[in-house]
Amino acid sequence: MTQPLELAPGVIVHSGRSREAVAETWLLLAAPDQRKALIEWEREGLTLLRCGGLFSAVRIPAAVVHAAAGTEDPRKLTAILREALDGPVFYDRSGLHFYALTPRSTARLWKVPESECLGPDFFLGVPATSVTAPDPRFRAWWVVPMDGPAALCFPAAVASFVQRGRSLIAAAQAKQVADA
Repeated sequence: MTQPLELAPGVIVHSGRSREAVAETWLLLAAPDQRKALIEWEREGLTLLRCGGLFSAVRIPAAVVHAAAGTEDPRKLTAILREALDGPVFYDRSGLHFYALTPRSTARLWKVPESECLGPDFFLGVPATSVTAPDPRFRAWWVVPMDGPAALCFPAAVASFVQRGRSLIAAAQAKQVADA
């Protein structure tokens, strides 16, 4: 791991790789077997982590995310999700879902339709912190990478984003019916 840079007295900047390594170490605390998880991340780009201890994960259908963001363009989507959710989000192309990592307590109170919060007793396939772009070898990647340990999305921001997407989809469907 690279050492942080001190730009001025008391102003320390950590490199992207340093933040990634710390986030990786933190995520590994949710693995039943950390050594196996590291091997799976290296070989498959994905490993199973237990939700509900360190974090919960809100599963959001891609259609809802795309509607809320107003785009499917990957670059624009990354910028919009970074701004709107201010935390780590990954995409799993096999299920066509985005996952926003939130504090572990989120699952107890989550009641937002067309999304599900995975808490205790759920295992989730989480991509390696180094997989930050679509890669044909791997099924999932970080759209908004983790910025550090426990740097998670705010549940209210995720709920608002999902509700916006749901509203826009409902409005588009109503317009189609009216136009028919």
